[in-house]
Amino acid sequence: MSVHLCLAPHVRACAHGGQVILLDLRKGRYLGVAGTRFAPLGSAVSGWPRPDHIPPGAPTPTSGALDALAAPLLRQGLLTRSPSPLHAQANAALPEAARTLNAEELVGTAPVDAACLVRFVRCSAAAGLRLRLLPLQHIAHRITMRRTQTASTTQVPASHDRLRIAVAAYLHLRPLLLTAHDRCLQDSLSLLGFLAAEGWRPHWVIGVTTQPLRAHAWVQAGDLVLSDLHENVRRYTPILVA
Repeated sequence: MSVHLCLAPHVRACAHGGQVILLDLRKGRYLGVAGTRFAPLGSAVSGWPRPDHIPPGAPTPTSGALDALAAPLLRQGLLTRSPSPLHAQANAALPEAARTLNAEELVGTAPVDAACLVRFVRCSAAAGLRLRLLPLQHIAHRITMRRTQTASTTQVPASHDRLRIAVAAYLHLRPLLLTAHDRCLQDSLSLLGFLAAEGWRPHWVIGVTTQPLRAHAWVQAGDLVLSDLHENVRRYTPILVA
């Protein structure tokens, strides 16, 4: 392969369970490929993740073999031959989830006033509209840019009682507009906006697992999971961190 390739700016990738998973942020679609078969692309594609369980001593692929592996990904627009400045918008660094906020313990006791209710309705409606009308690429870029353009911090203080109270208030109100059938994408995006109104800018995370291929979204600040149990999200490998 004479030309070095890159993941397209709208593509994120990770390795999980011996597979390489690609997420097309424009179309909101996932593609899983066999990690062992496509492992040679690691030497030809910038940003290609290294899958687990790759046997040592694998022969060096020929240029023709690399071309054959890359061709269908190029046709689908998942790879590109032209590096772009947008590649600098790679996933933000995020520690492995190690703690859970456990805000559920305060549901029912956290104060909920009219302003809190209005903020919840506004954030939930906005999250639903964005997911219906905008590609994930635009949503993730907007979240990242707002974090960098504000003085808010993504770090949670040692005492995060106020954060627990805010999340508990959201969980108390959630059944009003969101049900168990609502996708975790809308729930997590709604919580993200709800917390941003109080000055917190945690990360929006989408992770994947395989066998079968599934995706899950949650909200995380540092190693602290705000919208789920850290034991649950650790079953997923983050593919998008915004």
